[in-house]
Parts: sequence; structure tokens; C-alpha cells
Amino acid sequence: MKPDKQLTTREQIIRCLEAEPMTARDLSKALRISEKDVYSHLPSVEKSIRHLGKHIKTIPCHCLSCGFEFKDRKSFKKPGKCPECKQSRIEAAVFEIVGD
Repeated sequence: MKPDKQLTTREQIIRCLEAEPMTARDLSKALRISEKDVYSHLPSVEKSIRHLGKHIKTIPCHCLSCGFEFKDRKSFKKPGKCPECKQSRIEAAVFEIVGD
């Protein structure tokens, strides 16, 4: 999805996530912003869409080495390393906006 210059960054993130599931890296490339910026916007995006009866559905990160799934993680950010095997080969979470 191409960025629309007349929308705010958060509105562009909402449009992208309503259209298809994406990782922070996918959003970063689509909107031409850093991944760090994407992660900083996601909590605000979630608050913005809550009154519309929507939420951000997250397919959690998982370890590529041992398969550990970070399903209880509250933060949107990718973890640094796996608590089970201590490896840092972590597959990024996938985000999507869905109705409640």
C-alpha cells in the first residue's frame, strides 16, 4: 500500500493494517518510516480504534531456534532474546486490525 501524504502516520498505519496483516518491518517499508517509529505509534493506534469497536490482533513473536511463542507479551516491540534457549533469532509479530 502506498503512503497517502494527506493522512497522518497513524491514519496510514490504520489503513495498512485494515487492508492486510503486516509486521512492523512491512509497515516501515510501506510508509517509509523507521521500525522504531512504527512500534511507538502502535499503542496510540490501538487507543484510537478502540472507540470504533476494533482492536489490533497480534500473531505473536516466536523463537526460530526452539519454537517458544511470546503469547502473553503485552508490548508490541520485538523481544531481544528467547527466555527458553537464550537465542536472539526471533520472528517478528504480525499485526492486523479487526472488529471486536
